[in-house]
Amino acid sequence: MFSFIRKFFERRKAIAAERNRLCNDLLRRVSWTLSDYIDASKTKESLQKWIDDKSKLLVELSDISEFKRSSYYKQLKQQRKVFDEFYEQAPNKIKAFIAEERQKRADAEYVSKKVNQWASEQNSQKIKASKSKDLKRKITKLAKDVDGSIPANEECSCCGKDGKRKMLYSTEGEAQIVAEYRSKEIGIPLRVYPCPNGCGFHLTSNQF
Repeated sequence: MFSFIRKFFERRKAIAAERNRLCNDLLRRVSWTLSDYIDASKTKESLQKWIDDKSKLLVELSDISEFKRSSYYKQLKQQRKVFDEFYEQAPNKIKAFIAEERQKRADAEYVSKKVNQWASEQNSQKIKASKSKDLKRKITKLAKDVDGSIPANEECSCCGKDGKRKMLYSTEGEAQIVAEYRSKEIGIPLRVYPCPNGCGFHLTSNQF
């Protein structure tokens, strides 16, 4: 009789010990899983792997009623609650990662577009500046003192007040550009007039 009772309690004690062992083992695995979540949540790929790896654990934690009598049950219940929250948050975090990546790509494309636009504008400005410099050099060359000028046509024999042959410009536009340039340079207004010999155009300080 006493042997039966002793064996009964020994069996109950063994069952309780096994229940505690299994409950504690599950509790440790949940704790490790929660610790892994901190590192896993840093990237989209690692977080997806965490979800895939822990899907089996999710099934195990779906029903822990068998451990109600375990001394670890209360802790396990609390840890399961945290695990469920993390597992529910994970997909939203992945979506957030994807949205962030898309935004970064969009920002990078926008910046790249702006940089290319800026580079194009700078290049255009350089071209304009280069053309402007070339034009200025041409004007400066054209606007040199008439003393060193050479007529564009040997048929032109027009001379200035000093008796030297006048600079001849092939077009009125060219002559006008030089007139404006030299007027500012010497402080005397110059005007354009056609060559009497029909060879081109000249400049003069005479206003009549």
